[in-house]
Amino acid sequence: MLQDWNATERMLDSGGFESGQRMLVADAVVEASRSSARWLGTTYWLTVGRVSRGTVRTRWRGDRPSLTLLGGITLLSFGPPALEFSADLVSCRYTIEGGLLASRAGGSVTLAQRRVEDGFVLSVVVEEYLPRLAARAGAPGWTGALYAKCQSPFHAAVSRQYFDLLASRAVA
Repeated sequence: MLQDWNATERMLDSGGFESGQRMLVADAVVEASRSSARWLGTTYWLTVGRVSRGTVRTRWRGDRPSLTLLGGITLLSFGPPALEFSADLVSCRYTIEGGLLASRAGGSVTLAQRRVEDGFVLSVVVEEYLPRLAARAGAPGWTGALYAKCQSPFHAAVSRQYFDLLASRAVA
C-alpha cells in the first residue's frame, strides 16, 4: 500500500536528531479542521500501541500524551498539541518534555498532511530530539547501537502503519 514512501534521519550540529517519514497520497486523508488536526495526533499515539502489541501504551494527562512501557515506566512525555489547519496544511505538533528515552526535554513530533502539486504528503517529523540511546558527537558509533537497532526502526515501523491507516480513509 505504501507508495512514494521515504524516510530520512540525521544528527544535527546541536546533537539532536531529526527524522522524517513521508508518503505521497492522491487524496486528502483528513479535512481542514481543528478536530482533524487533533485526530492526526491521537491516531499516531494509538498506532504506537498497535505496533508494539500493547507493550508501549499511550497514557493521557488531559491532552498531553506519554508513552509508557507496559503502563509503568514513562518512555517519552509530550506537551499539549499545537494544532494548525488550512486548505494546504493540517498538522498536530507535540513538544517532547522528557522521559527515559530522552536525554533531556527538547524537540518535537509533528504529524501532518500537506497539499503539494500532485496530491498530499503525509508526514511524521521529529525535530531536535535528544535520544538517550543515540551516540553522542565524537563518541564511538557502537554507543548508539540501541537507538540505531531498536528505537529508530520502531519509529519507522509506527510511521509506516500510521500512513497505511491514514491512506485507507482518504476523504477525496
